[in-house]
Amino acid sequence: MRRIFALAACCLLGACNSSGSSGYGQYYQVLRDSVAASFGNGRITRDQAAAIPYASMGYRLNRENERLVVLATDANGEQLWTSAAHIVIVTRGGRITRTVGLEHDIASMAPKFGQQLPELASALKGTLTYTRVQDFPSLPAYDVTLACTLSAKGAQTVTVLGRGIATVRIDETCRSASPRWSFTNNYWIDPATGLSWRSRQYIGPQGDRIDTEILRPPG
Repeated sequence: MRRIFALAACCLLGACNSSGSSGYGQYYQVLRDSVAASFGNGRITRDQAAAIPYASMGYRLNRENERLVVLATDANGEQLWTSAAHIVIVTRGGRITRTVGLEHDIASMAPKFGQQLPELASALKGTLTYTRVQDFPSLPAYDVTLACTLSAKGAQTVTVLGRGIATVRIDETCRSASPRWSFTNNYWIDPATGLSWRSRQYIGPQGDRIDTEILRPPG
């Protein structure tokens, strides 16, 4: 968790971002604008999203108003999204693997030793099973083992900022014995690129849910 804070601070002080072309002042202003774009009539509008010149993502915690985070780093398959509201969300291939600043954070997510965390798009070739391990410091519970299954549920069109996007829905069903917890995450991915345009993810045994949508994709 300290590492995530350090990365976010580095991005603020060093002005690192998805394009790498702007200075500290502009990037900090974007982060401040992201807070302004986090309130309103429940959802971020097309104009609010267009005002952010960097890759951005909307997220909704427990069905509250949608908020906006900006991509700070994108390295080794891991994306770190942050905002001036001191929220950090780390994703890998669309999965939320770590968070900072929420009431109930994910401290880590990793495959069980000797396994790999499969990409979501791999479910397009058939159902997969795997095991992962997560830490939940707010419980506290560490090394929580979850047995998971990935499966494709068919083509669906999602609408992001008024634009229809052809996707395939991937369901990820997981279960842990201690604590007793089961859930199904949903991801709407581009079958050509593997980008998760939208997701619905349960991030902890307390029942918290985060809905995400990519407003401006990386690159």
